[in-house]
Amino acid sequence: MSEPAPSSITSLPNLLSLSRLPLGGVFWVALGSTPTTVKALQALGVMALAAVTDVLDGNIARRRGASSAGMGSWLDPICDKLFVGAVLAALHVQRGVPLWLLALIVARELLQLPMVVVYRVFPTLRHWLRYDFRASTFGKAATIMQFLAIGSLVMGWPAAIPFAWGAFGLGITALIDYVRRAITIGQQRLVEGHVEADAHAAANEGKRR
Repeated sequence: MSEPAPSSITSLPNLLSLSRLPLGGVFWVALGSTPTTVKALQALGVMALAAVTDVLDGNIARRRGASSAGMGSWLDPICDKLFVGAVLAALHVQRGVPLWLLALIVARELLQLPMVVVYRVFPTLRHWLRYDFRASTFGKAATIMQFLAIGSLVMGWPAAIPFAWGAFGLGITALIDYVRRAITIGQQRLVEGHVEADAHAAANEGKRR
């Protein structure tokens, strides 16, 4: 039996990404409504497992030569966000963490999601913008800071607040960098398109002569 193509939903990298969806439910069960050190460590274990799947899906996809514009490029971040959303919901419902603090941690996602939806819905926008869904250095740093903030909330440590502000600052910086890259890549595509059009026109003119 042949192995599923890297762009298939049943490929190993994509299945690893999808595994973070049920892990969100496992986190709810592990955290529980009664704060104890054991439950906090169990919840951190679930977060660690989700982080491992996040690292593995990208590494395996790159080794298999998956396209940076393929299914994994958007499935991976969506699964990440859904898992983080489940974790934050559990912290709010089960531990009473205030919404303003959770909003600081996921400010990047709250602002990025409508931008991605608009980008996907309007083909004209995609004509001159090319959004790169792969995480940048700023994006990876923001993700690390988010996990530090969430981990501190799970453990009940006061460091959660400075980590949350750090996640906010890095997240906004990453979002600005995403937009900058989208504009830069879009401009390059437009220039390449004009060059190809000019070359095609020159070739046709040469044939007429």
